[in-house]
Amino acid sequence: MEKISYSSMDYKSKMSHKHTCAMFSLLAFIVFLGIASLILIVQIYIYEERMDVFRQNMEKTKVDLQNMGHEFGKMIKSNVCPNIVSREDWKARPPKERQEMKTPVSFVILHHTYMDECFNFDDCCKEMRKIQDFHMDDRGWWDIGYSYLVGEDGLVYEGRNWTTVGAHAPWYNDKSIGISIMGDYTSKLPNQAAIAAVESLIGCALLNGVLEPDYILYGHRQARNGTECPGDALFKYIQTWPHWKPGDHFPPKP
Repeated sequence: MEKISYSSMDYKSKMSHKHTCAMFSLLAFIVFLGIASLILIVQIYIYEERMDVFRQNMEKTKVDLQNMGHEFGKMIKSNVCPNIVSREDWKARPPKERQEMKTPVSFVILHHTYMDECFNFDDCCKEMRKIQDFHMDDRGWWDIGYSYLVGEDGLVYEGRNWTTVGAHAPWYNDKSIGISIMGDYTSKLPNQAAIAAVESLIGCALLNGVLEPDYILYGHRQARNGTECPGDALFKYIQTWPHWKPGDHFPPKP
């Protein structure tokens, strides 16, 4: 019987073929890894570029929002805060002295001047000067006593303002904003323009952080013995306001 045998050359040829295939597969895998790595690097570069653009847009948006916030704040203040006539505008005398008041304060004390009413800018400016002369010359105070005064022209007139200790209510001068409506409101109320100006001024004080959010409102008679200020009619009216607190409070109770 014929014998068939395989030479060593056949075996080596088969092994060489397998080795070549393995090398080709390894080379293909390396090329694939290289291409994949290159694609990944390109994707990372594109991502970083997009993130830079995103960060720039976010910074711009942040600045825009901040600017919008400032403008919105100005808009709110312009809508809440009343028109305030400066001391210069009503031709005030300079104060003899002044004492800085720490804010925010906890009280609003409402007064009437128990003097003349005024319904236009010129008359209210004259009344302001008359009140200041009375307080400084007759009573010997450093300045007009109140923080602000209000006319029935609907304007607020700057007195000592809300950063200066007042001279309108013992025990409360250094912890309150003193607001006085020009006129006598024993038997009648101020007009709506004056009342709205007072409410607006209190809102403005809250907005500017010079008045505590949980402030207490008193009529002058509640903060000092022996006075009927701010007049029976006005005092009865402010008892409907949300921050008014009943009772007499002189000296302040802890």
